[in-house]
Amino acid sequence: MKVTVSATCPAPPEVVWEWIADPHKHIRMLPDEIRNAQVLENGDMACELVTVGVREPMTVRVVQADPPRRLVEERVDGRRKGTSVFEIEPEGEHASRVTLTAEVELSRLASAVASGPMKSALGDQLRNLATLVATEA
Repeated sequence: MKVTVSATCPAPPEVVWEWIADPHKHIRMLPDEIRNAQVLENGDMACELVTVGVREPMTVRVVQADPPRRLVEERVDGRRKGTSVFEIEPEGEHASRVTLTAEVELSRLASAVASGPMKSALGDQLRNLATLVATEA
């Protein structure tokens, strides 16, 4: 299942990049469905996904970075395949357009149930990011 959301952040790409690429900042922007987030010694992010009656631990690693435009994260816990791609584009002089695409390996039935909540959670994550960059500016 693949879900994409976009939002405007009130900061230039370099500032937005710092929030997305720094795991200690990144975990602060995660939506409410992600609980107990922590940065591991190797820089991976571990957390628990709690949504639609599911409680699932997961570990995510940055696997590709093209500062300040694109960052790719991949699930590395072996439970299911999943990736998140953040794409950042300038939008005017002092803002950025952030597009977040998440792809998760789910059955058709699970995809039908999870699609709406996943899109909502990704939207929340981008709203959290916008709020955090605005308060830091």
